[in-house]
Amino acid sequence: MMDLLRRFRPQNLAPEAPDGERLAPVWDFHCHLLPAVDDGLRSLEETRAAITGMLALGYQGAVLTPHIYRGVYDNTPQALREHFRALRQEIEGDFSLHLAAEYFADEALLTAIERDDILYLELGRQKIVLVEFPTLMPSPAGMDVLLQLRRAGYQPVLAHVERYRYVQLEQSLWLSRLERTGVWLQCDIGSLVGQYGPHPQAFARALLDQELPTLWGTDLHRVAQLERYVAPGLAVLTKSGQRINAVLEEWHA
Repeated sequence: MMDLLRRFRPQNLAPEAPDGERLAPVWDFHCHLLPAVDDGLRSLEETRAAITGMLALGYQGAVLTPHIYRGVYDNTPQALREHFRALRQEIEGDFSLHLAAEYFADEALLTAIERDDILYLELGRQKIVLVEFPTLMPSPAGMDVLLQLRRAGYQPVLAHVERYRYVQLEQSLWLSRLERTGVWLQCDIGSLVGQYGPHPQAFARALLDQELPTLWGTDLHRVAQLERYVAPGLAVLTKSGQRINAVLEEWHA
């Protein structure tokens, strides 16, 4: 693990806030810290190294969102809860972990909603569910998923909205459609500094300027992302002067 930890220079990672005010998020929403269950971190060693780096950035905890995507990552809520319990037994210290999931918007998710078999984040009276759309073309089930989640009493969150090509191309149309469903928007912090290319970067910055995202996440899959993308992205968020991930603040109130 020491090789991984040496990548970090904690004194250089945390973004500076004007007048000492805490503006960067304390809680991460959307990351793949649960090891060896999807395309995220591959081992307990990597997870420990990532948590060390996140602490250096000022994070106090994270909402883990492993993929649930039929035919690609065939995870179930029960199995992920078991993996999560095992992880919490191995992680010590002041970094708090919460479990949710990143669902792909498809017919399998509609069936899970009907069966009331959804892995969600409980936040006060809210039941938060993260949903991912396809990157290049709209999902036939996408809008139905958002509406059905709302009708079933969940608060849907659309993952990394800035990365969907069709939303980039017709921003006003899609943002209006999404607003009508009551979905919250989540953006990836690395998008602000070009992690996914110039189009997601421009869109993420425009969404930030309009204060439209409710949540910002690292979407962490590899430890090296923290220094290369998350730290400079946090600096952009800090300079915006906005309170970031304010809906999660009750956890450390």
